[in-house]
Amino acid sequence: MDTYDFLADPRAITLQARRANCASMHREQSHWLPRLQKLAEPPVPDRDFPAFLLATPHFADLARRIGDTTDRRQLPVAVADELDWFLEVFRDYLRTSDGEDAFSPDHRLRA
Repeated sequence: MDTYDFLADPRAITLQARRANCASMHREQSHWLPRLQKLAEPPVPDRDFPAFLLATPHFADLARRIGDTTDRRQLPVAVADELDWFLEVFRDYLRTSDGEDAFSPDHRLRA
């Protein structure tokens, strides 16, 4: 699997750039999406879920820990929990960027 250096912070890019990255990483998307659909608890990720993010440096550790697992019951609890977080937080990544400023360091400092 190739990795890409341009997504050091996947939330810092525009919605248009996100969609372009998804299109350019079609092979990675095709590799990861069916696997995530098998590993996820309901609701299963939609066809537009950004599974390709697992092929980026930002999520390389999670991808490594998922490894070749194809059955959720084989995942360590900590990995399953992180996967659930990933699936929830990035569910709308290719649909909208509304409300994502809550993840920025500046927003957390103001809260």
